[in-house]
Amino acid sequence: MSSSAHLDTARQGLRKLFGRSSSVTPQERALLTHDWDRMARHRTPNTDAGRMALVLHAIHAGDTATALEAIPDNPGDVMRYLSDYARWQSGTLMSARGEEFASAFASLHQDDVVTIATIQKSGTHWMRFFLTNYARCLDNPGEDRPISYKELLRDYYGNNRWQFFREAEPYRVPSGLLAGHGISDVTMQHFSGQFDPFVFSPGKKIMLYRNPLDYVISLFHYTIKQRPQNRGRAEHPRDVIVSMLDTYSKHYLTLDAYRDDETTFVAAYEDLKEDPAGRFRDVVRFLGLPLEEEAVDRALALSDISTIHAMEDKAGRSMVVKLDGYFTRDGSIGQWKQFFDDKDVAVAASVLDGYGIDLETFTVEG
Repeated sequence: MSSSAHLDTARQGLRKLFGRSSSVTPQERALLTHDWDRMARHRTPNTDAGRMALVLHAIHAGDTATALEAIPDNPGDVMRYLSDYARWQSGTLMSARGEEFASAFASLHQDDVVTIATIQKSGTHWMRFFLTNYARCLDNPGEDRPISYKELLRDYYGNNRWQFFREAEPYRVPSGLLAGHGISDVTMQHFSGQFDPFVFSPGKKIMLYRNPLDYVISLFHYTIKQRPQNRGRAEHPRDVIVSMLDTYSKHYLTLDAYRDDETTFVAAYEDLKEDPAGRFRDVVRFLGLPLEEEAVDRALALSDISTIHAMEDKAGRSMVVKLDGYFTRDGSIGQWKQFFDDKDVAVAASVLDGYGIDLETFTVEG
């Protein structure tokens, strides 16, 4: 982060004003960080968090009967996923949910599936496009045609795991381009504010995050300003800075718990932006793919924000979802400076500090 004295002074002043030490209970933190010992101490059917701890711990221990018994009648998306997982482990998912769902569920839990696991607005689709285009370039070294998001979903690697689990999207049979390299699918999923959603997900994971100030700006535009139906929710990013950073902090706690996991590659969006050639080569090595220098450069060019924006500009609409304006709005680092003043930064620092997260550890300026 910048060493500017005014930002540091603002941070320290508001931290003293709020005096917050923790915004999550030990029980909630255990759920977010898959802390099994602490989870065991907080199992109870009397609260939502206690019930989730009970279910997660039972599944982890192989006691699927206890897990299923604790699932409520109206489970919601998270508990429904956990019940499906328990049924899959006990061999009863097909009878409960049908052969097609059970087969897809099993496919998404194979240990040769790569999951791009991200905090929103942290380069999710950039990584998806890169890995898809790299697979295309390995298959065809002369590949020079950019693909649309629709093509990525339909013809290559289109599975959003959580959307499938909650039956909001169909299962998409992945391309076989990387099968010969030991990867059956390249999927994506965002973090959850309730529990670690990757706790029962084998396979390699690429976890991405962004500095929290730019996260708020990008998410504000994506979820509010660019959607007419949501514009009444807030007029300015500072109106949602606390609620958005509460969510961000919970997601970041989960991501941070994976930093020493050898099956997980953790990267900041800012590092990808600063050195895309180097960092994306690191991703290729991490996945055990053959490192073809020209293929990396070609895949980066085909996946660059300028390439995607040009396709959106030609189509006259957002490529990924229906928005006012384009999905590729602004990928720069430090855009928060156009919207936030010292007090806003101090508020952000205080919210993060409540979760034990230090704003100083992030790169917030380009």
